Amino acid sequence: METMTISGKIEIPSVIPLHKKYTRTFFQEDSLVSNIRRALQREIPADLFESQVIPVITEEERAFLSNYYVKREGSNGLVYSLKSIPLKVSAEAAKTFLGEGNIDEDQKRFLFNLYLFNETEGKYVLKNSVTESDEIRILQMFKQKSFHIRNVEKALISEILEKAQGIAKKDVFFANLYTPPTHKFFSPPNLKHISGMQITESARQFGIACHHIYGGVPFEGVTFLLQYLNAEFFQYAKLTMPIKMRAILKDVKYAKDGSWNYSNLEITVYQENVEISKVSMAATILPLKVYKRLKSGQAEVYEIDPRFRLLDKFKNNISIRDQGNKFVCSIENMSQNGFMVKAAGNSPADLGGKDSLEFFMHFDIAGFVHGKCSLLWVKQDDHNEDTYYAGFKIEELSPIDSENLKESIDRYGRLIEEREIF
Repeated sequence: METMTISGKIEIPSVIPLHKKYTRTFFQEDSLVSNIRRALQREIPADLFESQVIPVITEEERAFLSNYYVKREGSNGLVYSLKSIPLKVSAEAAKTFLGEGNIDEDQKRFLFNLYLFNETEGKYVLKNSVTESDEIRILQMFKQKSFHIRNVEKALISEILEKAQGIAKKDVFFANLYTPPTHKFFSPPNLKHISGMQITESARQFGIACHHIYGGVPFEGVTFLLQYLNAEFFQYAKLTMPIKMRAILKDVKYAKDGSWNYSNLEITVYQENVEISKVSMAATILPLKVYKRLKSGQAEVYEIDPRFRLLDKFKNNISIRDQGNKFVCSIENMSQNGFMVKAAGNSPADLGGKDSLEFFMHFDIAGFVHGKCSLLWVKQDDHNEDTYYAGFKIEELSPIDSENLKESIDRYGRLIEEREIF
């Protein structure tokens, strides 16, 4: 990843992809968010900056911030102002700029609403109430590229300022949509535009990440119960231009520890400073123990015991033992009460009539399953006499192993529908 250095202290990467733990994705390449941050404080009172920010950051971070915040006289005393747009414009420069005829009346009204003339200084002074959209518009009008602060720089500034507890912070957050160059689904060779599916998924991940980073929601022991997710699209999303997302926390409820346990986020998606999509979502954050209790009351009811095929990568994760002797096989399907295996070579019939059979299974995340089983039936393959299928009944399972088996089926099993229908 390309980097540049500011003041010889902090390296600035070209992009900061969000780690998968914040977006709750299994693979890093499926994390579609970068440069996440809180809306930057445009002005911070000097006394707060020097008492709340400076003491909690490093020397390198102070040097870094000095490139973006300048101490000046504000309307209510000394402040540190963000140098993202011109803070003051001389009367002469304003007269020349307005007289060139490059802006229309609406643009003039826009500027006079943001800049107030200070007779003492003889300059137009920027008001504090400026949005990021205003900032981009001002830079475009003034053609002042030197003031522009890149999204990745703003993300680093935000991370530093987040350490200071005593300064006011808005519940407004920003991020960029990020597509890993090698992503198989979202970066195919024939791609012509950014799909609505990717925009929606990126916005969803952005919302989840806000909970972990700014809402204090832990990574473990909780689950997100989505209430709704609505997406609207207004314009074609180009491949060649970056996409910015803004999330506003419209409603929030807090758990006893102060973390968010309910949220309502409105996420607006921009490209070239134009709104192209809007995604609204609400979610409840539940402790896993509560979620499992709720889910247990919604157990599926089947006429017969449902069977599930496992994902291919888990089929060999089984071992059957007969008094220490290992029987080599693979899982064909399984349920809460038993499983079917496939074996080559020795017939499973040799295991019949024995009540000391043990089985061991292992699954990513869900963990180990260990219990006792008995052989119910054996069938030889119709096309290969050296291949056998066998059915086993689970005879004994501890509560922990039973829970692990259930989670394994929920995560990695796929219902064999034809068995239930026919």
